[in-house]
Amino acid sequence: MAGEVTKSDRYRAAVTATLVAIPLAVVAGLGVFWWSGGFAEDAEPKPAASSAVTVDVSKAQPNTETICRALLANLPTTLAEHASRPVSPATASERTAAWGDPAIVLRCGIGPPATTAGSADQTVQIDGVTWLVTEGKEQSFLRAVGLSVAVDLRLPAPYNVGRPGTLLRPLAGPILKSVPPAR
Repeated sequence: MAGEVTKSDRYRAAVTATLVAIPLAVVAGLGVFWWSGGFAEDAEPKPAASSAVTVDVSKAQPNTETICRALLANLPTTLAEHASRPVSPATASERTAAWGDPAIVLRCGIGPPATTAGSADQTVQIDGVTWLVTEGKEQSFLRAVGLSVAVDLRLPAPYNVGRPGTLLRPLAGPILKSVPPAR
């Protein structure tokens, strides 16, 4: 019976297919791992979330320190499950706060306060605080509107994806409690 396939023929075919398929799967998996940067020897390690965040405070407005200290004292230690981080230089700690990795940075008293709300599609109101939003590719910049002292927030790309309420809601109470409205 020349046309019949025996049990041993099927077994040999299955073993041969397995011996070919396994190495191909391993090579394909390693290729995907390599393509996604898995073997990069010169990759820079990400800083630990406990490392200090450098913040520019060179344009700090005079006579805003007391309000900014009050705001910072009222801010949450976590922001939407992102732990707070230290800031540097030392002078920045009286005007800035940071959470998460990459860092979400709040600055107080840096630059002039926002006095205009812009167009409706550039603003978002969360729990009584109106934010002027400037979206960028790497980060979004939000500035609270109608306050006597500038309060802004920088959201790196991983966080600025459409629903800022999760990050802004915990900040609204401390801002309204600590920063008087513009006159």
